Amino acid sequence: MPDPTDAADRTDAAELDPDATNDLGRPRSGRPGAPAPAFTRRRLIAGVAGLGALSAAGAAAWRLLDDGSGPPSWLPSPHASTPVGGATAAPSLPPGSLKEIPEDLLTIFGAPGTFGDLGSASRIDVVDVPGWGFGPGQAGFMSAVAADGTVFIGTTPFTDDQSKLTGTGMELGLFEPEGRRFTRLVIPSSTGREAQPRADPAFAGIGGGDVSDVIVVPAPAGEEGERAVFTSLMPYYNWDVRTYGQMPAFGQLRRGGPGGAWRYDPGLSRTADALAGTLEPHIAATAFPVIYQGQPRSPRGPASIARLPRSGHLVVAQYLGTGYGGTENGALMVLDLDGRVRAYWQYPQVRPLGVQVVVNPREVVADPTSEADDERFVLISDCRGADYVTHPFPIQEFSYQASTGRIIPRSTAVRAVQDGSRMETAGFGADGTLYVARTKADGLRADRLAVYPKLGRERGLVTRTPATGNWPVATWGQDNRPDFLVANTDRGGLVRSLTVDPTTGTVLLAGLDGLVTAVRPAGRGSRMTFRTLDPVDVGLDHLRGPATRYVGIRRGAVDARRRVLWLPVNQMVLDGIRWPYPPFKLDQWLLRVNLDVLLRE
Repeated sequence: MPDPTDAADRTDAAELDPDATNDLGRPRSGRPGAPAPAFTRRRLIAGVAGLGALSAAGAAAWRLLDDGSGPPSWLPSPHASTPVGGATAAPSLPPGSLKEIPEDLLTIFGAPGTFGDLGSASRIDVVDVPGWGFGPGQAGFMSAVAADGTVFIGTTPFTDDQSKLTGTGMELGLFEPEGRRFTRLVIPSSTGREAQPRADPAFAGIGGGDVSDVIVVPAPAGEEGERAVFTSLMPYYNWDVRTYGQMPAFGQLRRGGPGGAWRYDPGLSRTADALAGTLEPHIAATAFPVIYQGQPRSPRGPASIARLPRSGHLVVAQYLGTGYGGTENGALMVLDLDGRVRAYWQYPQVRPLGVQVVVNPREVVADPTSEADDERFVLISDCRGADYVTHPFPIQEFSYQASTGRIIPRSTAVRAVQDGSRMETAGFGADGTLYVARTKADGLRADRLAVYPKLGRERGLVTRTPATGNWPVATWGQDNRPDFLVANTDRGGLVRSLTVDPTTGTVLLAGLDGLVTAVRPAGRGSRMTFRTLDPVDVGLDHLRGPATRYVGIRRGAVDARRRVLWLPVNQMVLDGIRWPYPPFKLDQWLLRVNLDVLLRE
């Protein structure tokens, strides 16, 4: 949620920042709260509010779109729910615990002359890519990789808070490694505009939207190849819709034939208004509410997207609530590749032991071993109390029934241990084993990796803590002790990327401080064993010093065919400059990890 806004400082970008680059239904045919204590991201050193800044969902929607007739000024600002962003300090580990960087392990790509102390003085190779660069105010975010080797990178604002945009439009970065070609793919609005400035001049031209997630999926029957699909948590920022049009909440990219370029396909992409048009009106009113008359519907913050393996449908986490007077909890929806809403599920009111908890769905991950009409996925949610104090983040298992268009909770929302630790990010192995990266109670340091193997047809999430009875009150937030907690995975900063190498089954963890750790599982079910390899420091502290800007890693993507782990490395302002400020550029990078070298014994 934005802080109270002052007029933007009109200072030149280079003065603002010395590191700036100038250049459902079925588809159709009260009282004021006490202000929260002031929160400064620099107190965290290595993290910021991120999506957690939006966890007061309804209030956030009003403040974001406020035209002077929004909610009362006494609505409080929340504490941060999710530490995000990066750190430029090297990992602090005991001597001898870091693996020496072997030759040919790490290569970093970026604009010429942007690699700091890396290169000849280090064992990390650097590759200059002419034309590399995101637009003003855009930082690299989540990534995905296509069969042709193209890497897709979403974008987030320099604040790492989608309620405080810092760019001028909506875009993705595309990198083709074989040709060493970077493309800044700007998404046009429904009226063809590539920039959508907010109407209020105090925002200095800020507008557009973010790309909160991107994945690559097989093309539907009758179409060759793949599509890249993306979501935008904040596709509208109070501009004049008549002039600047609407931006997609759900977008698709297609390749123009073998060897052709990837392009945005507006005919397959959908605004919130278009998605609402596929639902019965009474369901659309909640799934995509109208917050202000005359403005586009709210998509309620699509934050994460995953493909369900049997139906090919897409499950999406809607982070935000419905607006002032409605629920603050987020929701889940399922879409097909034609842009129709096939299922919708509103997260119910949660009151364990009579204590109200606000639940904001942040990440969805699908089980590749799912059965037809019982496609499983897990949800990790940010949570806070009515007092805006962060609660430990839980994980929960769901089922999707394509034949009935239903989303069904199979487990209650659980934590691994009742010690204040958080479920941070998750991934599945090819055998249905669920791996969950955890964060210690301080919200900054990694905790031990939790493992829930699939035993028969279920995991322990469901067998030990099923969603029965009045689970939002009776069992929500229980502990569900993992079958395994993996030793030596609690080193370094919180895990920002968890991926699984489909060739070897290795779990790949990357922390916000640049620590990459590989975990080699063996065996199945209750007989699993794990070997944690020595971590590797990828050298983030050599890109930028700790006194300039924050540099960190975001979710990576595994190219199994080429034996590569790709990791976006982003640079942000966080709260280093008073927001809002005129858009400017910061260097961003992409790290390549050679998996054969990393896993070599």
